[in-house]
Amino acid sequence: MKIELTQEAKDWFKDELELPEDNKVVQFFVRYGGSFELKQGFGPAFTVSKKDDIDIGYEENYDGLNIVVAEKDVWYYEGHHLKIDVGEHDEIVYTEEM
Repeated sequence: MKIELTQEAKDWFKDELELPEDNKVVQFFVRYGGSFELKQGFGPAFTVSKKDDIDIGYEENYDGLNIVVAEKDVWYYEGHHLKIDVGEHDEIVYTEEM
């Protein structure tokens, strides 16, 4: 399992979400539906959370920007390499790397 951010995505998260901030992380979770699916019927999503409130199952640090997946959501991302970028309309774009 890997979640990779492009430089553009790192900059977007830092600028748009005003991160890094003490005890704040970008938390990726699973939602029902969405235009991109790693597993049928479910898509990735993110929110800003307090690190202390999460039972962390996966964590990466990108120049002070922490991204996490809660233990309860690891099943969705497990076995995948998810690449996150920013599209031409300033939206987050997910792709799966092989």
